[in-house]
Amino acid sequence: MVETQDKKTDEDDLIDGGKIMSLWDHIGELRSRLVKAMVGIVVVFLLAMTFSDFLLVYLQQPLLEALPKDNSKLHFTGPLDVFVVSIKVGLLMGVIGGSPIWLYQFWKFFEPALYPKERKYILPFVFASVILFLTGVAFCFYIMLPMALDFLITYSMQVGTPIITIKDYMSMVMVLIFGFGLIFETPVILILLALLDLVSAESLSEYRRFVLIGILVVAALLTPPDPISQMAMAGPVFIMYEISIIIIRIIKKPKASSELVAK
Repeated sequence: MVETQDKKTDEDDLIDGGKIMSLWDHIGELRSRLVKAMVGIVVVFLLAMTFSDFLLVYLQQPLLEALPKDNSKLHFTGPLDVFVVSIKVGLLMGVIGGSPIWLYQFWKFFEPALYPKERKYILPFVFASVILFLTGVAFCFYIMLPMALDFLITYSMQVGTPIITIKDYMSMVMVLIFGFGLIFETPVILILLALLDLVSAESLSEYRRFVLIGILVVAALLTPPDPISQMAMAGPVFIMYEISIIIIRIIKKPKASSELVAK
């Protein structure tokens, strides 16, 4: 009986919190959040374009340090290559620098799907998401990328001379940085799914082996074809997966305990 009343209270909170929205309301909300996120990215992009030359030189450092001293140069094959790469660098900085804005809009979009008592997690989620995203970016650029480049170039120089274009290099850097940034969001995404009752700590633990295989496959797709960079991505992600399970158990424990007492 008490459990039924608890469910009734949650349903009342659902209605009072304004969470019941029509399809067009959801589409309108999504459009509004996307526009605000894009504005934030564009503003940072425009700022980054004013010193794109400095950013371009800075982003080259991991590769230049891995190349032999007598061949530490990047090449371009077309007159527009450097200009196009500068735009890509600006976009990269726009996404990184604008991450607090678009991640805030992302979580605010999901806020109506939470009960009022769960909405207190929104700001911590935003803060954690930004920190994890930036941590993933920093981990990729300062740790994984230098190791991967050093391994790949040393291995490749046994059979040839490196002639790396700035276009190819920056394309690889963008994919890796975006990939690591998003992969490091694993804990907050899993916790959100748990709050929405779409997953549980028990189910995540049960499918741990399959998740590990999936992480290894994704790492193989997103990283250069060498075991060092693949393990550099897969290791932290699996650790964060395990941490997510612990956090979900802590968050869900009070609710589970109250339901047990009610019975």
